Amino acid sequence: MKIFFIILLCIIFAWITYFFFLRKTKTPIRRRCSVCGAEPKYGYSEHAGDIKNIKSICRKCLIAQLEKDYATFSGRAVVIQPVPGPPCYVFHSNEEWSKSFKESKMDDDARAYLLRMDPSCRHCGKKANFLWIESSGLTAHNFGNVLAKGFSDTLLPRNPKPISLCETCCVRNIAKEIAGKDITYLKVSGPRGKDDGFVMPMAH
Repeated sequence: MKIFFIILLCIIFAWITYFFFLRKTKTPIRRRCSVCGAEPKYGYSEHAGDIKNIKSICRKCLIAQLEKDYATFSGRAVVIQPVPGPPCYVFHSNEEWSKSFKESKMDDDARAYLLRMDPSCRHCGKKANFLWIESSGLTAHNFGNVLAKGFSDTLLPRNPKPISLCETCCVRNIAKEIAGKDITYLKVSGPRGKDDGFVMPMAH
């Protein structure tokens, strides 16, 4: 089943890449940010599964949008540090993920670590709803393995201990990473609703 799961993710990755390539070659691409008109570096959608309503957005407007998403999210989420390579940086709720990918350990890991996270932000002391996990070792080639085995067995052994963050400090960390490493994503979606979940660089 794990091999099937990883193959399925590769197929999804290939499909998304093809989708954007087809869009690029057969239809005109909007060359401006849909919010302010600047040069876009990202695609943004409200939900990870939505591939029809992706809007072009620049980095400044993306961060402003994520600030709104993270501030209005009423659940908790594991947030894995952005890395270049995977085409998307999206939120999945535990509930929807466990229904679609029953063999994946991401749901179990997210639930377990969110239960015992520090309730105060490591940086400012405010209430923390997000658990930040660094992502050294995560690439476009092995994100499927992380999704299959979970982050506790794949990322945590080679990265610092996770830290709790409030919404402001979490988005600040995300912004610092994507700006410092000049990371671009075909699609970004922030956490929404009230269900716990995780945010991770992946294919979809």
